[in-house]
Amino acid sequence: MTQTLNLIRIGGTVTTAPALTHDNLVEFVVVDDSSREFLVRLPLADLGSEVAPGAHVQATGAEGWVVPGRTWRDEPSRTILQAHEVQLGHLAFAA
Repeated sequence: MTQTLNLIRIGGTVTTAPALTHDNLVEFVVVDDSSREFLVRLPLADLGSEVAPGAHVQATGAEGWVVPGRTWRDEPSRTILQAHEVQLGHLAFAA
């Protein structure tokens, strides 16, 4: 079985503070201009400290599966983006 990667580039506003996962990845939510939500994942070593809620970022990476939202919390579904590059203003963080 052959699997292809769908590489995408998104731009939007960070809505959550970066959180560290058990596998040393940082995750944060980015909402694009069409209100689509992405769960951006990036290795901790590749993340700058400037990413914070309210920041505007551009992220490039592999589009992953959709994490279903929790309807009882009015939470939308989010598409995982395994980022290899995150740009904030004039700075860039590459994996």
